[in-house]
Amino acid sequence: AVTKDLPDIEGDRAYNIDTFATKVGVPNIAKGATVCLLLNYVHAIGTGVLSTAGTFNKIPMIGGHIALALMLLNHFRSLTPTSIPSVKTYYKHIWDLFYLEYVLYTLI
Repeated sequence: AVTKDLPDIEGDRAYNIDTFATKVGVPNIAKGATVCLLLNYVHAIGTGVLSTAGTFNKIPMIGGHIALALMLLNHFRSLTPTSIPSVKTYYKHIWDLFYLEYVLYTLI
């Protein structure tokens, strides 16, 4: 939810609308959101590794979350915080990851 204001940060600044994104800045919001999601993926990977046999389908649980984590890192690395199209692309990719997580859930 903290990333929701990123795509329109220029409009918020132009109209003096105070949002968390305008106060903290795109780089910090993106970094915080990326770290938070990455920690969730690391936890899911650890849960898959440490779970007893039969608890999860381990290949999608571990492999899927590794893939999502790598995708997240790739999207974060390609982010140019001063470019609105880049920020919008980063935001879109965050949603793509959420939807991919729903697909992954059916496999684990």
